[in-house]
Amino acid sequence: MRTIVIIGAGIGGLATGYLLSKHGENVTVIEHQKQPGGCLQSFYRNRLRFDTGLHYLGGLNTGGPLDYFFKELGLTDLPWMEIKEYEVHCGDKHYFIPCGESAWLEYMETMFPSKKAELHNFIKSLRDITYCPIADTTKYWEQNAWEWLEKTITEPELRDVISGMSFILELRKENLPLFAFAEILYSYFCSIHILPAGGQPITDHLVKGINANGGKIRCNATAVQIMESGRQVTGVMLDTGEIIEADVVISAINPTALMSMIKEDSCIRHVYRRRVKNLECTLGCFTANLQLSDDYIIKNQDPIYIHKPGSDFWDMSTDDVTQVLIHFYKGQNTADIITPMSWDSVKRWSDMPAGCRGEDYVIFKERKLNECLDLVETVLPDFGKAIVNHWSSTPLTWETYLLSPKGTAYGVRKDNNSLETTLLYPYTPLSGLYLTGQSMILHGIMGTTISAFQTASLVNNNIKAWPSKL
Repeated sequence: MRTIVIIGAGIGGLATGYLLSKHGENVTVIEHQKQPGGCLQSFYRNRLRFDTGLHYLGGLNTGGPLDYFFKELGLTDLPWMEIKEYEVHCGDKHYFIPCGESAWLEYMETMFPSKKAELHNFIKSLRDITYCPIADTTKYWEQNAWEWLEKTITEPELRDVISGMSFILELRKENLPLFAFAEILYSYFCSIHILPAGGQPITDHLVKGINANGGKIRCNATAVQIMESGRQVTGVMLDTGEIIEADVVISAINPTALMSMIKEDSCIRHVYRRRVKNLECTLGCFTANLQLSDDYIIKNQDPIYIHKPGSDFWDMSTDDVTQVLIHFYKGQNTADIITPMSWDSVKRWSDMPAGCRGEDYVIFKERKLNECLDLVETVLPDFGKAIVNHWSSTPLTWETYLLSPKGTAYGVRKDNNSLETTLLYPYTPLSGLYLTGQSMILHGIMGTTISAFQTASLVNNNIKAWPSKL
């Protein structure tokens, strides 16, 4: 039995810890916050629950892209609720799209009858890419997603509908890899699920499993230095000065944050450090958490994606509000409005502590909320009048409370033009130090979970990184 320390108790750290402890390793997961969960955490305002990051999960259907991994983690038995459809709106174009591969395809064929052949080829290609052997994925990482989509789907409106619910991917024409686009998009075409109680049940299950397997979760424990001797990791130092000895250390935090914990005179060369430190981060989000009046009737609680008419779904270079997601909570009259937001839009307040950023920051957030509401009310008229209370967060919030560099929501940005620098691997030049999390392969819950299996399998070869057949 080896002693393993995992830095970070989000789903990446907890899933990795669960797998390793289940296979007999002595695991300690350390977390700087007072509770585990990371983006899975919920929080309360006026006794109403809101979710930090987990809203929807794709690919959890039987045999779906996430099914094997969640079964291995014991997560498929949680009280998941399946979403039947999602909405995509752009100007006077409104689409009510059913979930499930067959239902999705049938609906699209009805709406775009002249594109049946393209649609069949499109969905088959997504399926083939998603389920291809892991050794064959390189060619799809090197392909550009937009160029492939433009060739595969020749109707611009159909491309928009396909792309309409995928701003979680940070669509970028110039460098989004096809594999990332296909894997995540296809998972949502297969199925969309939610947990009515938010992400907390996932956290509770994984923590309970780690404890039952003899592992430990230590909160309020901030790692500040990776200890090493003779090119071998030996443990982690906390901000209290305590050293936790370890045979293996796994970092489940952003790789750029990890580099600050490794001494300059370590065996990790400057070229590797520069590579990691120069990695670009994906965008963050502006989120408005809304308490709605009791007499406001929510007619449809399915996801609603609204795009500004004339906007380019694949251009996220502007800080204008051109797209929003509306998420309605089950069992309470509350909702979230989410829109992409860059770090540049808030960095002028980055040196100020939370709660002390001044009136300008408050005004900025109010203006952003009003811009979102202008777009929302093109589909839900007078929605703003139903808001009783609201609270909002920006990339600054994510950096402050989740230690997410520049408030990135999805980790490191992958680039199909320079995979050698943007696609990280679980192992590092320091023996015994490994990486896991959404910055490795794919982002989101699915990418983070797959990364946990890959990293855990390198540490313990009794763990399967990938099912032999999906």
